Amino acid sequence: MKVVIVGAAEVGTHLAKLLARENMDVTLVDSDPEQVGQLTFYNIMTLIGSPTSINDLKEAGVSNADLFIAVTPVESINIHACILAANLGARKTVARVDNYETMSEECCEFYKKIGINRLVYPELLGGQAVASAVMRPWARVSHELCDGHLLLLCVKVYQDKGAPIIGLSLIEIGKKYGQFHVAAIQRGEETIIPKGTDVILAGDLIYFIVTPENANYVRLACNKRDTHINRVVYLGGSRLGIQSTHYLPKSMSVVFVNQDRKTAERLMEQVPKAIVINGDTTDLDTLVDLGIGEEDALVALGENSGSNVLACLMAKQLNVGKTVVEVEDVDFIAIADKLNIGSVINKKQLTASVIYRLLLKSDKTNAKTFSIYDAAVADVVAQPGSKITQKPVIELGLSRNITLGGLVRNGTGMTITGQTQIQPGDQVVVVYQNENISKIEKLFS
Repeated sequence: MKVVIVGAAEVGTHLAKLLARENMDVTLVDSDPEQVGQLTFYNIMTLIGSPTSINDLKEAGVSNADLFIAVTPVESINIHACILAANLGARKTVARVDNYETMSEECCEFYKKIGINRLVYPELLGGQAVASAVMRPWARVSHELCDGHLLLLCVKVYQDKGAPIIGLSLIEIGKKYGQFHVAAIQRGEETIIPKGTDVILAGDLIYFIVTPENANYVRLACNKRDTHINRVVYLGGSRLGIQSTHYLPKSMSVVFVNQDRKTAERLMEQVPKAIVINGDTTDLDTLVDLGIGEEDALVALGENSGSNVLACLMAKQLNVGKTVVEVEDVDFIAIADKLNIGSVINKKQLTASVIYRLLLKSDKTNAKTFSIYDAAVADVVAQPGSKITQKPVIELGLSRNITLGGLVRNGTGMTITGQTQIQPGDQVVVVYQNENISKIEKLFS
């Protein structure tokens, strides 16, 4: 598959790396020589050129592209580039946009008519991620899989907090609980796709696959308190914060703290139910004056990643029930995670993951990457006669880098054990590392 990406900032770069890992023919175009020069050591073709130059797009091979992706920071350039690419012969186009109104059904249909197959709005993706984090405060990550029939939950376990699964092998965990599947473990800098004999250690960041009705078993196994959030306090007035309020339960009250008076006035208009305070978001006294505590969530959405991280650390000193931090600088993500400050949101990686999922979506496959680590999640439909349906999972001889976490059968989600036998038509969640999606598909086709 040939893919042309215009925009070599963090979204385009992250996406290009993901696609190159799948051995796809990737060309990355940007007008900034410095941005392009940083990628010469990857298996990616690069071109210094304008995203809206017909000659440069032709040179990038747009006429033969299966997918053209425009993810520059400027919406108008992305739309312009996609229109040109579609008319030059690109089979499908995707544009990053920065306006919620553009995402309406009417607008999407209009853009399809002029050659743009899909629009992606980072603030909308980030807002959904913030709301998910607030509504399940004991989990670092909470993602719906297979149209909500399964969940991917990420939780860190601690010895001093008495997580019952510490010291147990996956076989022992399966016998004791059985309601969830341990799909991946992040241990320091290492990502592990675990097998039955692997043991959970203190400090592990664990990815679980579970049905929504059994999510509480994960919480109990990790000894996490079920904090009830009544109020969400936003530091900063970004569009991401505004978008997230649309996905919160009506029972949650909302407070915005912003230093800029004009922004505060705009927030009062755009989020009528919110209390808006014109105050210093970096001052501990601001949080103290708000009386922030166990039934509150603090969402730090300022422009400076370091200040956001610091605000969450201050909030944790006040025993806040949940902290969520937006980290714009990708380099800050690992630092924020090591500080154990709660859920980390990065719009750029969310955007790249959604486009990656769209790209890999064939008739039977839909894959997306974890936001931070080097593992991926795919859901794949098992075809009649496929290898994956021939024997129980334990007898399939799957690679060490692959685990089957859950499936949806006839509209019902369930986790997978070694004794599970996949049936034709099952939609199966696969977690894999250092493997191509094409290899996964072969098992199911």
